[in-house]
Parts: sequence; C-alpha cells; structure tokens
Amino acid sequence: MKKNKEKNPNEQQETTHYMPIYMSIGLSVGLAIGAATDNIPMAMCLGMGIGTCIGSALDAMNRKKKAEEEVQADSEEKTDEEK
Repeated sequence: MKKNKEKNPNEQQETTHYMPIYMSIGLSVGLAIGAATDNIPMAMCLGMGIGTCIGSALDAMNRKKKAEEEVQADSEEKTDEEK
C-alpha cells in the first residue's frame, strides 16, 4: 500500500516562528532593565539581541526536527513499499 504524501504549496504550514516572539520579549525585558539602571537604549538593544539569538536558535531546532521527521517518514514509506 502506497501512501500519498505530496506537499501542496498553497497549504498553510503549521510551524511556529519563535524569533518575533522572543524579540518582543527581549525588548520588553530590556526596557524594564534599562529603566531600572537608567540606561534604556543600551538595555533595549541588548534585550533585542538576546531575544533574536534565542528565537533564531529555536527556529533552527524546529526546522531540523521537521526535516528529521520527513526523512524518517520517507524511510518508513520505502520500507512499506518493499513489503
């Protein structure tokens, strides 16, 4: 039995994009720390940078995990075809 797993380019992907979420969190935390230390611009930039790094790392892990799942699904499909 062959499974049909063709991808439709018009289909909406159900992936979470972490970078914008963590950028805004970092900006907010940076603003709070900057207000407490009387150095708002420096703390906001630092918070934005840290948030961007964390968000892009999580996005990369998410892409890698999805790619590994696709490879595993393809190998299982080939195994099913051999039977």
